Amino acid sequence: MRSQTLLNPRALAALALLPLAGLHGAAPTTTVMSPFRVEAETGVDGVRIQPSAALLNPYLLEQHGIQQLQDLSGAAPNLFLSNSDTRGFGDIIALRGVTNSIFFSSPGVALYIDDVPSGSVSAYPSSLLNVESLSVKAGPQIADFGRNAAGGVIEVRTREPGSRHQGKLQLDYGSFNASSAQASFEGPLSATTGYSVGLGLSDREGYLTNTLLKRTADDRRAVSARGALFWRPDAATRVRLAFRHETSSDDATRLSSLFSPDRRATAANLNGETSVERTQFSAQVRRRFNWGSLVATSARQEWKLDPSLTDLDLSPLSLGSSRVVQEEQLWTHEVRLESNAPAGQARWRAGVFYSDQDTTGDAQREFLVPPSQFVPPGFIQSERTRFDLGQRTWAAFAGWDQPLTAATLLRLGARLEDDATSIDRTKVSSNNFRFPTPPEPRLVRDQSETLASASAGLQHRLSPTLNLVARTAVAHKPQGYSGFTANPALARFGRERQWAHEAGLTFGDQRSRFGGSVLAYWSVIRDYQFERTVPNSTDYVVVNAPEVLSRGLEAKAMWSPVERVWWDLQLGYAMTTFEDHRDARGAKLLDKQVPFVPRYTLRTGLTLDLGRGWSVNGSYQATGRTSYDERNTATFQQKAYGLVNAQLRYRVQGWTVAVYGHNLTNRRYDQFINPEIFAGSPGAPRRYGVQLTFEY
Repeated sequence: MRSQTLLNPRALAALALLPLAGLHGAAPTTTVMSPFRVEAETGVDGVRIQPSAALLNPYLLEQHGIQQLQDLSGAAPNLFLSNSDTRGFGDIIALRGVTNSIFFSSPGVALYIDDVPSGSVSAYPSSLLNVESLSVKAGPQIADFGRNAAGGVIEVRTREPGSRHQGKLQLDYGSFNASSAQASFEGPLSATTGYSVGLGLSDREGYLTNTLLKRTADDRRAVSARGALFWRPDAATRVRLAFRHETSSDDATRLSSLFSPDRRATAANLNGETSVERTQFSAQVRRRFNWGSLVATSARQEWKLDPSLTDLDLSPLSLGSSRVVQEEQLWTHEVRLESNAPAGQARWRAGVFYSDQDTTGDAQREFLVPPSQFVPPGFIQSERTRFDLGQRTWAAFAGWDQPLTAATLLRLGARLEDDATSIDRTKVSSNNFRFPTPPEPRLVRDQSETLASASAGLQHRLSPTLNLVARTAVAHKPQGYSGFTANPALARFGRERQWAHEAGLTFGDQRSRFGGSVLAYWSVIRDYQFERTVPNSTDYVVVNAPEVLSRGLEAKAMWSPVERVWWDLQLGYAMTTFEDHRDARGAKLLDKQVPFVPRYTLRTGLTLDLGRGWSVNGSYQATGRTSYDERNTATFQQKAYGLVNAQLRYRVQGWTVAVYGHNLTNRRYDQFINPEIFAGSPGAPRRYGVQLTFEY
């Protein structure tokens, strides 16, 4: 436990009372709350319906307690994020059963922030600053994005400068001495230039207690910043130069033994450390022409983990530890052309994409080997693995929206992608008895392949507020290499192929008080990629399951039955199972639930505007049963659970004071389970806090 936090709580409390003191005796001014929109369902032009997209504005993000990317589970149907609170490192993002592996496979769900794609899921930024909107687009995204997105895309848009200066200041203090401060500003610098900047600071004590070291185990502290300059030399051209940066200096990974009598306590003799830095620079040019527009975006991104230090046995004994240093460098370039035909006429879009990603790792492990006929007592094995993984991608993509009748739209998409991957890997071992251990052979390999993807969809307007939609798509995730084995046959994993279908109804329009969609999907996934250990070794590899079947239902709704009352719903049900697969020992695993894919997800919230500046809202998040191993072992399953959040707000003349509670029932659950070390990551316990916001 630290002696002081980033923000002094007494000062924060004084600031919270300041606006009330200054307005004593004044008549409060009611702030009109923005109603929910169903724009994600109908599209801004009323023609390009997006039944598989969920849109969240800043107010919805606050209502559901979404403060970082890792909080997005259930924000869209069948979206789930599993993590051990390591700022992205080792995170799993699942959408409709499509996932990434913990370390080495490409993302199944791509992330775009202001038209800039990220690299691996570990390198995804965690902070959400200056967010204007966040949308989740499920299913293969063939023709709208340059980055490969076999499972879907999370797209974040930040606030841009307008004709006047705007700003937002937010201070927060709550349980576990959690304190945070965020500031964002945007506005014009001249008639042709503008700016947008944001800064975030956060600090809290850990949710776990280390009873051996007499301290909190998983303290967290981070600084994040973003900024952008905009230049409009003429009415048709816009240039944007932007940067993002995050630095986190955290303690131990949030892990405790599955057999501990108190899952929120640990007795590790090594507390651990996780330090992460992310930096991104990007440049974008937008140019409008008579026929349409051109958008060119380039970005340079760096992510560095130095180190991730973990006690593997989570006990007072020195039985095992891990130290990982990893770095990822990524260049991306994307050029996109889009027509500007009016509604009712054919539209097209086309583009090219290039990325060059290099990932280097240095992983060291020490562990006690159980004594045997050939192993003396007290034998400690040390292993050091170094790897360099490269991935270069060229892609061309195109889409065509063709009205067949006044009520029917045909959407076609195609993508051609060339991927080249490589590995350069070494491993050396030693032990405390100085027994000779021959080094593993150096593994140097490279490979390339060309992938073709396509999609076709129909959208038919049954009435002004009811639409029928259907889509089918063939998509791929590229092949690659695992860095934790020297066996060439195990190091290489093949591409993942998916044939996805969806059909459903959308209802409502932008002026309606009720809108949403009901959708069914069905996907056959061949050579499904996921990671597991190799028996009788310490190797960890990505393997391909011959066939996985993912099918489910999704429902989204936004409803304002009367003035000052709003309700939203995101509900998904998924059956994602192995249809043809054997475990590492050769046993058949048919109809077993795929790891990291919950049976269902749910987010729903209700907001009441009480008048005279007062409002109250409550939200509920539920996650179905989730398995964390391919055998669906009961020990490594998280049963279904639900979380309750609530807020009370008072808004007056640009000021807002909020009192909130998260996980009000103090539900205990694991948001990640590691079967290899019999440990899990307990979810955040009940927290309360007060928040002060000023906007102008």
